[in-house]
Order: sequence, then C-alpha cells, then structure tokens
Amino acid sequence: MKNTLKTTALLLLALVFALGAFACNKKPSGEPDKTEAPAKDYDVDELARKIAEGCTFEDEYLALVEDRDFSLKSRNIDAALVDGPEGSKQAAIYASSSTPEMVVCIKAADEASAEKVLEAVKTLINDYATNYSTYGPEQVEKLESAVEVVRGRYVIVAVTAQNQAAETFINTVLE
Repeated sequence: MKNTLKTTALLLLALVFALGAFACNKKPSGEPDKTEAPAKDYDVDELARKIAEGCTFEDEYLALVEDRDFSLKSRNIDAALVDGPEGSKQAAIYASSSTPEMVVCIKAADEASAEKVLEAVKTLINDYATNYSTYGPEQVEKLESAVEVVRGRYVIVAVTAQNQAAETFINTVLE
C-alpha cells in the first residue's frame, strides 16, 4: 500500500512538472533554441559598396560591374538562381581589371540556390588560381584564402589583399 501511494505521488509530481514545462513553453536547459530570428534583408548594392570601400585591395580601382546579367553570365552564375527579375537581379559585383580581386554580393532565390551560387563562384576562383599560378603566382594565395560567407539567401565572396581582415569586416557589416 505504501509503495502504491509513493508511486502515485511521484507520478502526479512528474505530471505537474511536465504540464508546467508545456504551459510555460520552456525548453530544458542545454537544448539549443531551434527557433530562428527572421532573416535580415540586405541591400546587395549597399553591402558590396561597403565591402569594396572598407577592405584593402591591391588594385585601388575596383569597379562595380554595372550590367548585372552580363556580370552573372560571365562568372557562370545561373541567373535563375538569383533573386529579382531579368535586368535587375539582386547581384552586385566589384571587380579589378589587373588582379583577381573582387567583391561578390548576391541574394539568391532561396537557400538551396545560395549554395549553388557559392559553388559557381568557388569554381571561378579555382579557375583564376589555376590561371594565375603560371603568370601571377603572387595572386594565388589571396584566391586560395578568399572570404566565403553565406547568410540565408545571401552569398558574399571577397578576394582582397587582406582576406582575414576582410572576413572580420564583412561579419561586422552583416550584424
């Protein structure tokens, strides 16, 4: 009888704690919060401009490539992966005419597309590294340490004279 009474009391106590946890909608400690804050919306033009102006480049004349569709096509990035209508895709690319330095900021159509965009840019950077290894080997190190950031639908890639400092700067700008 005593055992039955103790067992019943323990079950009731466990039930009260369980109901309390559900009523308060609290997670047990140590469990990560799986709810995500709403994705931050960035203006890719402004983001790319800040990075181009805030990072160190060997070529001080890094220029915005005005024709977005041409810019994507010339870098083998499928325009269908990029958010926005034809002619006004959410992509801003600054490029150098004398070094492989660049800033690429793209808002992809969705997160899966962002991964595909990043893969296309990585392929471009690998191709650059292969080509520069024969006639500009001093450029290869900056290509191999390029900054690659994906935040939700946004892809940010930078090849600068100081990639580690650029990565810190980019993460600060994204906060």
